[in-house]
Amino acid sequence: MARPPFDPEGFAGPLAIPAEVVAAMVDHCLRESPRECCGLLGGVPPRVSSFHPLRNAAGSAETRYDADPRDLIEAVVDLRRRDAEILAIYHSHPRWEAIPSRTDLDENHYGAVPRIIVSLLNDPPDVRAWRLGRDDFREIPWVIADGTLHDPPAGE
Repeated sequence: MARPPFDPEGFAGPLAIPAEVVAAMVDHCLRESPRECCGLLGGVPPRVSSFHPLRNAAGSAETRYDADPRDLIEAVVDLRRRDAEILAIYHSHPRWEAIPSRTDLDENHYGAVPRIIVSLLNDPPDVRAWRLGRDDFREIPWVIADGTLHDPPAGE
């Protein structure tokens, strides 16, 4: 019996991300700094099982990212081959907090798919997950796959 497709609107979370995937994602962000970088996390809800770094096709932009179309297609083909879904899109903020920007909202082409922003302002980098709307956003919890919960900070 086929698994129903992932419905990010109805996904209550939290997203479970293995520690090694979090480490690989943060490492990708650090390697690409001071440029923003981007990528996908894939799997079967709620557990992430794959990491797909994508090249930033936005040239030398330090405050924008645009996923390389070929990389994006390869990642989606790989996910489909494994009967997996895009569970989150990540990108870095090398010089800003891990909070969605106006550009992040304006260029939200994947609707309710969770967004992970990695801020490189601190050591260790700050990793936060968000649900983006047209003109707003709300933080969503995520867990290290061993069960460590990363709840949104109180009052935000």
